[in-house]
Amino acid sequence: MATSERAPARQRLLEAAARVFARDGLSGATTRAIAREARVNEVTLFRHFGSKDKLLAEVVDRVLPGHAPEPPAIPCTDDLAADLAAYIEIYSSRLRDNLALVRTLIGEVQHHHVRHEREVFRCLFRPLKEALVARLENARAAGQIRRSVPTEIVADHLKGMLFTDVLRRSAPHARPDYSAEDSFAAAVELFLYGVERRGERR
Repeated sequence: MATSERAPARQRLLEAAARVFARDGLSGATTRAIAREARVNEVTLFRHFGSKDKLLAEVVDRVLPGHAPEPPAIPCTDDLAADLAAYIEIYSSRLRDNLALVRTLIGEVQHHHVRHEREVFRCLFRPLKEALVARLENARAAGQIRRSVPTEIVADHLKGMLFTDVLRRSAPHARPDYSAEDSFAAAVELFLYGVERRGERR
């Protein structure tokens, strides 16, 4: 949807930059293309932001503190499998909602963009990891999973499975033949087999 010409130039530039960065990548996006997308001249872009990198920093800042989603509320019930399924829905939704920015940052990381990538992942996904680790710690205290389970490590592995699945489904030529629902159900089953007492080696 085109940016409204009634919106302030700064807002139009931010919205246009987010679209152009996602479409052309960090290196391919030019200030001329961003200005054209925002329906302003290039001088206006430089007057507001000074440089392309500063504009990118502000685009990233829109999802940082003050703009980041509220910390997730992961259920904590007697049904660990259901709680994990709820977590997966929260995580995958957050990733899909921010997919254009995430794909752009991880696809073209350059030395001067590393900070932006780190900050986006810290604000969008760090609270999700902390919530999952807390739920697993609770499960361990309740005897639902083995005491030897390294909760932070297995949380990262579960997140890695989800991250890969969502990114694959966003690429038109690399989508798996099975549904997201089946994939996430398998992730829960595999995860539980690895951490629950029933999977404990004798």
